Amino acid sequence: GLLRAEESRRMSIPSMGRDEKDFRAPFAPSGRFEGLSIEHLELFNAEDRFWSQYRRDGDAEAFGANWAGFLRASIFPTLTGALDGGIADPRATQFVDRLEAGVAEHLRGAPEQMTIPLAKLVLVKKGG
Repeated sequence: GLLRAEESRRMSIPSMGRDEKDFRAPFAPSGRFEGLSIEHLELFNAEDRFWSQYRRDGDAEAFGANWAGFLRASIFPTLTGALDGGIADPRATQFVDRLEAGVAEHLRGAPEQMTIPLAKLVLVKKGG
């Protein structure tokens, strides 16, 4: 099979948005951890640049291709780790090519703005 026997047949990359409480938790209850404290914390949604471009030019083909290319570079290598041979599996390139094409096709057919939650965190270290 394509996946390692001990792995499920479903691939996923677990992720979740964090709120301010989640970022501050390691510093509780004193507000410090190993001499570090939070000086500034800002939660925000980043601009979906691919969506902004799509709104300007209406090019659904480019929208799908741009998101699929971004995911290929940022997320798909992690998914190849679930192949029988891991990232060195000889089918890894074909797998990623097909996944990229499928994502591009899906997004091209139904473009929508993506939510991109980010945090800006400034830590200060006190003491020596």
